[in-house]
Amino acid sequence: MTPHNRKHRVLPMALYAGFALVGAAPGLAGTQPRPFVLTAYGAEPGGRDLLAGRCRTALRRLRARGSAASDQGAFNTNSCVAFEMTQHLRAAQSACGAAVLAAKSARLDAAPWSGTSRISANRDLAAAYADRAVLGWLGGNRRDARADLVKARALAPEAEFVRRNVAALKSHPLQAQVHGS
Repeated sequence: MTPHNRKHRVLPMALYAGFALVGAAPGLAGTQPRPFVLTAYGAEPGGRDLLAGRCRTALRRLRARGSAASDQGAFNTNSCVAFEMTQHLRAAQSACGAAVLAAKSARLDAAPWSGTSRISANRDLAAAYADRAVLGWLGGNRRDARADLVKARALAPEAEFVRRNVAALKSHPLQAQVHGS
């Protein structure tokens, strides 16, 4: 399957709900921050397990598939999500970085005369940036998280996962707002 025929699926960051309350400023205690979301490819290796909340099973399937995966972008994205959801943040950092690089490469290969192909490539890259932004926030690297969300929003401003993560970042205490258009 080419990367431009895939569908993104949004996963709520339910496992990390506790992170939302860490460092809450006085006066904001009654405010409920919005959850971050991750995106995954349901039809790709590990995707169905991720969507069903079986993150450890997804990781086992992804590890078994390894470099033999036919679509490295989807493989890296799903690995990024699985590692984030199982709190393997160092491994997630590597997988998320690889997902961004694969999506950038696929975007460069997208046919410039095909608007649909370019829009899909932009969404794939936005998904990779958005997933990496969540990882940045979880790891306390808020500057990089904001920068990745700005990039995601520039590529796919209408994407649900971008809108939801921008809203989540804005709603979390002590977080600066995402700037850019």
